[in-house]
Order: sequence, then structure tokens, then C-alpha cells
Amino acid sequence: MAVAERVLVVTGGSRGIGAATARLAAERGYAVVVNYAGNVEAAETVCADIIRNGGEAVAVRGDVSDETDVEHIFAAADRLGTLVGLVNNAGIIG
Repeated sequence: MAVAERVLVVTGGSRGIGAATARLAAERGYAVVVNYAGNVEAAETVCADIIRNGGEAVAVRGDVSDETDVEHIFAAADRLGTLVGLVNNAGIIG
């Protein structure tokens, strides 16, 4: 995997607004970290869509209320390239 010039982290990126944001960011040239809390299948689907369309994406599990998980999410972004943005979209569905 090449080092990306622009990496974007999208928390809650596996569904709804987060998934749409991740896909649009990839269309606009960002490598995307698709953060999810529990639905790995949804996150992997978003990543597969991005990759199929020529983009770069990785799904990363993590609870944004847990400091260790947040560090893990941002470490994944660092491995992709230069982090330039964060879409803090994570929420609770209940």
C-alpha cells in the first residue's frame, strides 16, 4: 500500500451518514479510515466499495469513548499516510 498524501478518519463510518461521507471522501481523493464499533461486515462493505472504485480504505474497529481504541484508530491512519482530517460522526443508536 502506497503512502497517501491525504488521509481522513471517519468515525461511525460503516453506516448511514458516515458511510456516505467515507465514500464521497474517497471519490475526492482521500484515503479513508472507516471506523466502526461492532458491525465489521458493514465497515468492510464500505471499504470494498471504495477500493472497487479505485480508492484506498481500511476498516478499523474502535470505541471512540476509549482512549486506547482512539490511539489504535489514529495509528491506522498514520500507517496510511498523512492525516489531514477527521469526521467525528460516531453516535449511539438505541
